[in-house]
Amino acid sequence: MSDEDAVLEELMVHLGEASRHIRASRRLLLENALADDPGYLRLAARLSEALDATETASREARRLRDAGQHRTSP
Repeated sequence: MSDEDAVLEELMVHLGEASRHIRASRRLLLENALADDPGYLRLAARLSEALDATETASREARRLRDAGQHRTSP
């Protein structure tokens, strides 16, 4: 495994953990009906945006890793 692959693998782990934490935070808001409170609507929206961003970054890291594996394959 190249250094690049190792970095991408670690990034994917971190991004997966971040996604899980963001999902848990959003679920906490929803379970406590805070997402219906106008004061928390912006926070719920930001959590959704953060989840989208981490999932997009995870897909991009996976794409780069897979592209690197195809380059080095015989």
